Amino acid sequence: MTKRSDAAATVEQVRREAALVRDLYGRCDYAGALRRLVDLVPAMHSLTDRRLALTEMVPVYGVAMGSLLNVSFPAHAWLAAERCAEAAGLLDDPVAVGVAAANRARVAAYSGAYGPARSVCDVAAADLAGSGADGALDVLGFLHLARALHLGGLRDEAGAEEHLAEAGRIAAHTGETDSWDLAWGPRNVALWLMAFLLDTGRPEAAMKTAAGVELAGLPAVRQVYFWLDMGRAAEAVGRDRDAVRMLLAAERVGPQHARSSVSARETARSLLRKGAASPELRGLCERMSLAAQ
Repeated sequence: MTKRSDAAATVEQVRREAALVRDLYGRCDYAGALRRLVDLVPAMHSLTDRRLALTEMVPVYGVAMGSLLNVSFPAHAWLAAERCAEAAGLLDDPVAVGVAAANRARVAAYSGAYGPARSVCDVAAADLAGSGADGALDVLGFLHLARALHLGGLRDEAGAEEHLAEAGRIAAHTGETDSWDLAWGPRNVALWLMAFLLDTGRPEAAMKTAAGVELAGLPAVRQVYFWLDMGRAAEAVGRDRDAVRMLLAAERVGPQHARSSVSARETARSLLRKGAASPELRGLCERMSLAAQ
């Protein structure tokens, strides 16, 4: 969006720019998304149609949160998540509130605050229960995934598995959807299950789950997590060359994401400690500003 000193941005301009920013995020171009937000945010706030402005703010602030978190700026991501929650609350839309809750919980969980993150999602899910609104089931299913992550962090594996199972049942009913930029559906549930199995020390099961996931059509922002988790799993089972190949695949899909990823850096460090210092791994470490000793 180009700056306009002579007139406020129009509704159509804001909508187009918001769609572009969300698309940039989906392609893992976080720098591109954040750069355009500098003009988009004040333009949204300048719209006279307040409800329309709030409707655009919820996903846009969600994109801001995700972009900032994925390049390791959690404090700034928290501010974006708070703005997202404020917009959703003013809309008085339980689906939007559920999306905002998932965003706030994601930042909280990033810092290890799993209990508060779960509480936020519990409240939002209770408000969504039984709703027939468009996208309600998608968001409810996503909140089950989020709570599975939180319970895993709290070492309640049985509780986490119950939420994963419920998310799977919902996804089987809804199928693949693209509402609220969630990439919701059975494939996303499989990706979260894969991460859960990894986090609970079952890399072989994680790789078996991954084998059934069709990546075609998923946004890059979801594919990059797949390859990073595949790298983690391959390293954990001693397939070090495959692990390097998976990390490089993640970098091809989302270079900004892969080079900033904490999990990618930890996988690379583990490979280095085991002596897997191939030219490809050394090059990746250099691009991650990680010493390849």
